[in-house]
Formats: sequence, C-alpha cells, structure tokens
Amino acid sequence: MNLIILSDKDRIDEDHFIVSDNRAEHIRSILKLSEGDPVEIGILNGGQGKGKITEIDSEKVCLMTKKMEEVDFDDLTPQIDLICALPRPQTLKKVLLTCGMMAVRRLYLIRANRVEKSYYHSPLLESENYTPFLIEGLSQGKHTRLPEVTIHQRFKPFFEDSLAAIEKNDKSETLRIFPDPQSNQTINRFYDGGAARILLAIGPEGGWVPFETEMMQAHGFQMCTLGRWILRVEHAVTAALSQIEMIHVGNE
Repeated sequence: MNLIILSDKDRIDEDHFIVSDNRAEHIRSILKLSEGDPVEIGILNGGQGKGKITEIDSEKVCLMTKKMEEVDFDDLTPQIDLICALPRPQTLKKVLLTCGMMAVRRLYLIRANRVEKSYYHSPLLESENYTPFLIEGLSQGKHTRLPEVTIHQRFKPFFEDSLAAIEKNDKSETLRIFPDPQSNQTINRFYDGGAARILLAIGPEGGWVPFETEMMQAHGFQMCTLGRWILRVEHAVTAALSQIEMIHVGNE
C-alpha cells in the first residue's frame, strides 16, 4: 500500500480514525511503523496527506489526520471512462484493481457476443465484493477517487440508450476509441494529449464480433491498435491506459 485509504466507516471523530484489518497489518508488518510515526493517508473520495499514528497494538491502529490536501477530481485530465466486456471473475478482479490504480472515473461492464452468460451470476458483481479491489488499486496508485461501476446486460441498448443517458451531464467533447487487431492506427493518431475526456472500450477475450465494431463506429468510436500482440483483457486495459497516460504526460 502506497497510501492508506480511510473512509467514514473508520472515523471516530473529525480527525481520528481506527483501522483493524489488512491496513493495520500492513502498517505493523510491512511499513513497520510505531506510535508517533507519520504515515501517508487518503480519505476515500476526499483529500490526502500525512497522518500520525497515535496508538498501535496487535489488534488495531489509531490514526490522526493532519492537514489534508484537497483534490478537485474535475481537474484530473483526461477523464477516462472504460467500457469493458464483462470478463471472467478472476480477470475482473485485475481490471477493477487497474481501474482504481490508474484513475478510471467510470467502469461500464457490458454484455458482448463472446461474454459467457454465467459471468453475470458472479457474486463479484455485488458492490460490497468488488469495491475492495478498487480500493486496493487506489492504495497502489496513490489517489482517492473511487471509480463508479455500472453493469449492463444488453449490448445494443447500452450504446443506443444507456450511454447517452449516463453521459448527458458531461459537457466536454469526448474522444471515443476501441482497440482492435484489425487497425494499424495507434492511439496517438487520435489523442494528442488535449482531449479532456476519453471513452475507451475493451472487448472480450475472443474479441468483438463485426456487429459490435460496426455499432461502436456508428456511435463515434474510432478503431486503434495497442501493438502487434494479442493481449488478454486485463493486459489490454493496462496497455491502453498506459499509452494514454504517456501521451498526456509527454504533452504537459
């Protein structure tokens, strides 16, 4: 953990928190901190900064926050929303962690032709089960905005109806892209670091079928390549987000 993420569930008053789970064990066993030591903390969907350990024992760690630096999440650019064809549960865990780690704002999990129907029955799709993976990603990436997750069971209605309804309050122009092995256009062909918002679509293990690629292109998505190799879903997510980040950083 590069950042100890705290939430209102841990709060005992305005400036004091208690943790007694894996975060406490990490502070004791990995960071090897003691009473009085500083520790980097972040408030879920809030600020981050330095905290101080006020008490520590084998069962709990008590923390006091110091001055926290507030974060304006609207200033984070580009705002990246990810559409991902629902993968198998073990892969989804990795996608969730990456979304937390790499500052994805929203994750839309959708049905595609090559998505197994059984995946929609996974307990992992319950908020209380997937949220810990997002928070683990936040701890690694050192930021605090929890990605929003929505689940959609029909492909065509998602693109024709749901997406427009979800995005109606987004005023900035959106770059829409999806990686596909058929393309030879790299992401920097479409993104030069200036777009304020990106909507990225990642397909299932077997890839999109023609109907799906045609539907996305009809709704303004442009096809790009991530390179010569065929990637697994979790690797495609990381590769695409990394390429976007490098272009953005290179143009700051």
